[in-house]
Amino acid sequence: MAPCHDVSSITPKAVLFAGEPGDTTSQIQRQKDESCGVYVDEGACVEEGTMTALEHKHKRRRPKSKRGADKPTGFEDYYADGPMTPVEYEEIRKLYDPRIEEALTRYQWKRRMENERRAIFFKYLQYGGIDASQNSGTGVSPKELKQMSTDDARQARSQTMIPLERRKLRVSFEEVARGFWSSYYCNHYNPDNQESIKMATVTIHNFLTYLLYHDVCHEYSDDIDRARRICDLAFVELWKNVQLVQQGPGSFNQGCSMLFGGRYFGSGHDVHTDWVPAQVSPTGRLTVNVARKVVKFAIASLGTHEQATRFQNLATQDQLSAHRVPDIDGFEIISVHEPGSDVRDFYREFAPDLPVVGTIRAKSFRNAAKPELDMSAEEHHAWRAGKAPSYEFDFCLEKDLLRHCYPGQRVSSDVWQINCGVYYFDEVISAYPSFHLVLANDLMLHWKTPREVEDTSSQRAEDPGENGHPSGQEKVVQMVQKDGDQDESLAGLIGAIDADMSAVSLNKGAPF
Repeated sequence: MAPCHDVSSITPKAVLFAGEPGDTTSQIQRQKDESCGVYVDEGACVEEGTMTALEHKHKRRRPKSKRGADKPTGFEDYYADGPMTPVEYEEIRKLYDPRIEEALTRYQWKRRMENERRAIFFKYLQYGGIDASQNSGTGVSPKELKQMSTDDARQARSQTMIPLERRKLRVSFEEVARGFWSSYYCNHYNPDNQESIKMATVTIHNFLTYLLYHDVCHEYSDDIDRARRICDLAFVELWKNVQLVQQGPGSFNQGCSMLFGGRYFGSGHDVHTDWVPAQVSPTGRLTVNVARKVVKFAIASLGTHEQATRFQNLATQDQLSAHRVPDIDGFEIISVHEPGSDVRDFYREFAPDLPVVGTIRAKSFRNAAKPELDMSAEEHHAWRAGKAPSYEFDFCLEKDLLRHCYPGQRVSSDVWQINCGVYYFDEVISAYPSFHLVLANDLMLHWKTPREVEDTSSQRAEDPGENGHPSGQEKVVQMVQKDGDQDESLAGLIGAIDADMSAVSLNKGAPF
């Protein structure tokens, strides 16, 4: 066996992590391997008079703007909070007994939200009656934050509170989730890609899961779980709605609108494209010839015998016309029917250049968020008694658009009927999911309770000021009184709005 050199003869600089002389706790741990004749330690290796030392590599620090960018946010897929000990469970039960405020404070402390995610989360809280405006702690610097205790730091970083006047409102997590996703989010954010919808729905779903996991309000556990399912459903249905609005109303409905009346009426008359065969124009728009061909083949393949015969007779006599169905805001889909094999064979043989169409069964839809129609007292009473006119429709729709439709989907669009009995819908203005619900929360987002102003008329009479004119302090009092009068007028206006909403059967929401 080759002799090993004595470690004591090695220069101290070549040994990593060597302690002070005499320090037995930091001496190099040596292990002799008789098979190769080496001494092994964590910092140095000695073998036949050779030694190698690990060199310390200097790491360049990231700029402050990029530090923590790769840290977990708490919104990753399959993320879950760590398990709790019995002591921690009892502690949070005591903390969360005062309701949702402490949960909101701790949730904001536990999650790292980007600007877009934070904006969605705070808007959801505001929609549910939570005040998410800036508070006194939002200006605390990171240096000051480190000097605080954990509880004080959480309170300083929190931006939410529940106003006293809203604590007595009815609580419904499910209804707020339905109203937020189906009404407010669609109308105000107008998402155009699936990633935006996923980010928004995952954020709210994550918060609701946090409430369930920490048993914040166990009496609302079922309600919170239903709200979580609404978030999952919103991710699927909202993206289908976006695609239907972007790609609708389809060649058949657009062609009918172009020929008989609607948003696209007269748009196909172009002297530069009239010569194009009935397939597709160079500009990608429907021409009159294309529209006629699309409509004829759709009615021939999916219309009833009576509709097809009447359409042909009226077309021969040049008497085809259409009228808009009155007093409705759109339609709600009942069922979706894919084209059968006979329809596909018909198109493959006679119109291979046209998209195959299927059908959707729908009923009339009236949007509760829109103002009431101008009706007489008798008509208004009849409508409220459930005697409003209702309709059912069968629409032709291309196969590519059928995959964006589902039962319960509500589409805001004008509905027209051709005098041969065929229905079509015009431009798709908006689409709502199957859990669509209209709440009064939209109107109360920026509502502030009017403040009370004391009567100071007696003080003004005692102190008229110089030359009999009100002093500067009295002028301020007069301005405050004027503001109070405006607040009273505003309160009267809010009362009138509440009366109107109750007339159209709007549900008044509450925090969450």
